[in-house]
Amino acid sequence: MYNDLQKRYVKEIKTNQEQSEAIKNLTIKIHELEHNLREQRQRIEQLECKKVSWKSSAVSGKRSRTPEGEVTSHRDTSKKEESCCSKYLELLLKEIKKLKKENEKLSTERRALKNELAGLDKDFFEEIEDLKHAVQESVKLNNQYEKCLKQISVLYGLPFTAHL
Repeated sequence: MYNDLQKRYVKEIKTNQEQSEAIKNLTIKIHELEHNLREQRQRIEQLECKKVSWKSSAVSGKRSRTPEGEVTSHRDTSKKEESCCSKYLELLLKEIKKLKKENEKLSTERRALKNELAGLDKDFFEEIEDLKHAVQESVKLNNQYEKCLKQISVLYGLPFTAHL
């Protein structure tokens, strides 16, 4: 019974520690993902602002010369930049969707772990403390029994070997 209690106690403590560590790691991951999401939103806002400025310069129809001496309009260059910008925006949007999915997945897992830990109420931890106390008392009692056995074996001249 003593060994079963001790094994159960150790198992419960280990499980509790693992779950606490998992929750801590998930919380850190969620904060990182939220931070990444905020950064990506800022990038999108910046790119949208650039896109607006490119469109306004394209509307004005200004012309310029390329290093090769060709005359090009800002509309031509802004279309190239806009297509590049839209591709980049699409990539960013895909990344944001991916991060949102991962964030939701981690949030769900975190909630599940919190609910699991919620099942470990105050009575559970009190029971663990009771088991711990019972184990300590059993160890003391076993040591006393061992001392008595040593004395009896010496008294009757029997060899005594302690089993650990």
